[in-house]
Amino acid sequence: MTFLSAAVNEGVDAARAQFGRYARAAKGRWPNLPKIASSYPPTHRAWSNPADVTPGTATSRLVALFDAFVRGTCTAAEFADGWWETQRNAQSQGERATGGLADLLGEVFMLLEDYTPDPELRETGDLTDSELRERVLNLAKNSGWQPKRK
Repeated sequence: MTFLSAAVNEGVDAARAQFGRYARAAKGRWPNLPKIASSYPPTHRAWSNPADVTPGTATSRLVALFDAFVRGTCTAAEFADGWWETQRNAQSQGERATGGLADLLGEVFMLLEDYTPDPELRETGDLTDSELRERVLNLAKNSGWQPKRK
């Protein structure tokens, strides 16, 4: 497992999923390959839609943070701090997002790269709290995000 983690930079789960796809495509040439691939399934499913994310995962917490920020129930600083910690947890647990969800999470990552919660540490070009909220709201709108009603 250590070798595979080092050899496959996109993660073990992504490699297992890719091997499964390859095995299905190559079964005409190697009929036993799909059976071998099925012995090594990904640990986590890759989610493409926020509604499909397994509850209790780090990715579900990212979705909940995004939703809370869109609804205005958490501050920009709370959003940013929670996001970084939860993103690290999602990565360390091998969780994967694809499609629209991956695009959305990636866009949030890029926005947060340009945000500093402490106004005294902000540099020229860094997003303010209100600018971060405005950009995240635009992301939500452009992605068709439907905030949860509590």
